[in-house]
Amino acid sequence: MKAMKQLGGLALTVITSVMLILLGIVYFMMTVWIIKIGASWAGYANVEGNMVVLTAGIVTAAAMIGSAIQQ
Repeated sequence: MKAMKQLGGLALTVITSVMLILLGIVYFMMTVWIIKIGASWAGYANVEGNMVVLTAGIVTAAAMIGSAIQQ
C-alpha cells in the first residue's frame, strides 16, 4: 500500500514537472511576441532577434523566480 502511494506521488511529480516546463515555454513565446510588438510600437523596427530572445529570457526567468519565492 505504501509503495502505491509513493508511485502515485512520483507520477504526480513527473506530470507537474512536464506541465511547468510546457507553461514556461508558452510564457516565453508570449513574452517574445510582446517584446517584439512593444519594440515596434516604440519605434525600434530593426531589433535583432538575439536581443529579443535575451530580453524575453530575462523577463521569463525573473517572473518564474519571483513566483517561486513568493510567500
